[in-house]
Order: sequence, then structure tokens, then C-alpha cells
Amino acid sequence: VERCELLDESSVAAFRLYADSTEDGSSNNAQNDSVDKPTLFLEFTGSSEAAVQEQVQLMESICDDCGGSNFQFKTDEDERRALWVARHKLYYASLALRPGATNALLTDACVPLSKFADLITDTVTHVKEMDVVGPCFGHAGDGNFHCILPLVDDDSEEYKERVHLVNDTLIQRTIAAGGTCTGEHGIGYGKIKYLTQQYGIGGVHMMELVKKGLDPYNIMNPGKVVVLEC
Repeated sequence: VERCELLDESSVAAFRLYADSTEDGSSNNAQNDSVDKPTLFLEFTGSSEAAVQEQVQLMESICDDCGGSNFQFKTDEDERRALWVARHKLYYASLALRPGATNALLTDACVPLSKFADLITDTVTHVKEMDVVGPCFGHAGDGNFHCILPLVDDDSEEYKERVHLVNDTLIQRTIAAGGTCTGEHGIGYGKIKYLTQQYGIGGVHMMELVKKGLDPYNIMNPGKVVVLEC
């Protein structure tokens, strides 16, 4: 398996609405079920066509056994792109769910694969409980997942607080599950507060020592990851 991506129900619905509004006709290719369902996207590679076909047949059997439906497999390049378009346009489809949204809080966390299904399910449930817009998707092959939370300029402070609560709760669950507060986007400024919880005081102190050794004058990305007083 070369790629493995998961879109939750709201992600699929967001893309369908976006495709219909842009009239590109791709929504029928991405998922043909009349009901929006969580969708798994897979890409296979192999040493031969026969090897790939063997993998595909095995995966289709597994999907059937697990209650999956509407399994589609394409080898033509244009048809493959049509299947993947829902994943590639998801960010803009999510923004379109909230008219006027030009940016979003994009969460980023990574958990052991054995915890992935539980964490993304809990996050989807929490998004609904907080009554915010937040399609969830994940790189299901490595346990990394995201929630796209579109923001509008005139959002109330109360709405923003709910959005940030979704992000904070997601990270707390992730660390409790033995995961990391960032899978690929980095610590930056916003996730410094989670480092001690994730790595312990000793771990963060070691980061500070490495930082001081390599950058004693704190001129490289000051204030990010570790905060030093020079």
C-alpha cells in the first residue's frame, strides 16, 4: 500500500457540496453512494500488475468483511485522479461549508495505529458536541490525522473558544494514547505548552540544552519549540 487516507462523513459531504457548487462533475466519481459515509482511499504499488491485483483483491475482501461498500479500483490515470479528487480538494471544500471563511485552524496529531480509529471517532463526536464545523481526515497509514475548522472574520469569541477546545481536547486525547501533539506541522509557538506533558520536564530541558549549544544567541526561530532567556 503506497497511500492510505481516511475521510470522515462530514469530509465526504463537504466535498460533494463543493463539487456540486463548482459544477466540475467530480462528486459522482469520488463516491457514488447516495448517503455520505466515511471513505478510505488507497493506492497500491507492486513489482507487477499481478502483484497489484493480488493486493487489491485482498483489500476488497477485507473491506467486505468489515462492512465496507462501493469498493472502486481504477488503473487509468484520469480515473485515478477522479477517485482521489475528494481528498485533494478537501481543504477548500471545508472552507466552503462556512461562507466567508478564508482560513481555518488545522489540527495535527499522530497516534499509534492501534489507537487511530478511536481517536478520530472521538474527535468527530466532539466536533458535533461543540456545534462547530470541522471535517476530519487522516493519513491512516501512519496514524496522523487532522480536523479542518474554518474561521470567519466576524466569528464570536465564544465560537472561537469552542474551536480551540476541540483542538486542545484532541491533543490531550492524543498524548494520553501515547501519541504526539504534532505529526507533521511542527511545534511552532502554539504547541509549546504541550511539550512538558508529552516529554516530561527532563525531556524539555534536554531540548533547551541542545538549543543553547547550537544557537547560543537565540537568533534561529526565537520563541519556537523551546523558549530561552538569553
